[in-house]
Amino acid sequence: MGKAKIKVETVSESLRPFFDNLPNFFHHKGVTIKSARNEIKIFKHREILLCVKSFKKVTLFNRLMYSWFRPSKAIRSFRLARHLLSKGIETPEPLGFVEVRDIWGILRESYYVSFYQNHSFTLGEMLNSQDHRSPRIFKEFARFMAGSVHPAGIWHNDLSAGNILISETPRNGYNFSIIDLNRIKIKKSISPQKGIQNLSKLTNKPLPLTIMAEEYARITKGDPIQYTFSLIWSHLSFSALRRGTKRLLHLLKPRVNKIVEPVTHS
Repeated sequence: MGKAKIKVETVSESLRPFFDNLPNFFHHKGVTIKSARNEIKIFKHREILLCVKSFKKVTLFNRLMYSWFRPSKAIRSFRLARHLLSKGIETPEPLGFVEVRDIWGILRESYYVSFYQNHSFTLGEMLNSQDHRSPRIFKEFARFMAGSVHPAGIWHNDLSAGNILISETPRNGYNFSIIDLNRIKIKKSISPQKGIQNLSKLTNKPLPLTIMAEEYARITKGDPIQYTFSLIWSHLSFSALRRGTKRLLHLLKPRVNKIVEPVTHS
């Protein structure tokens, strides 16, 4: 088998040795902070903390698509991070990506690299706590989405609470940083009526959803009751669709029929 081809793009030449060797050491070095669909690790390089996301192997069809017709998830993450920062929306600073292809040019592995961003907690941690700061954080997050993210045409198709990093500011405020970027879509415009629905995957708890909907309505000069109803309805619709999909997949799984041996009488 021929030698794999490695494509590297980095904004810092001082980091090039790290990028060039990343496919060789990723799986046996670093500290894993997430291992689900994709694996995320933290590496310390010259006293700097770097965050590396390794994208899971996909089907042959998708590998062909990412090889010749669409940018890989690593490239998309890198480009989207730069786009977010250009719009004044915080995300960990992107440093580059690595792609590994076989001799035929078919994508085998891809990695996205950014600085590791220190943060106080995630939105998910706030949603699952009884912290007295939670209502204020939910309001500030709604202001962030209504006043910055959606007016910039940014729609996150995987806006889960764990993908929102929160940092406390010296003036007792909060900064929000968006991660897991490869499912973001850039749109020409997002109306407030559509934007409020983007928050539907954050939680199944009515109170936080209500707080966020009312604040989103206040910022966009909408009707708080209408926005609250729209957000909760969107959440219920999403949850019903997810349950239905899981049930369908379960029904489509091949079943192993148990063979019952006939009972013989002596």
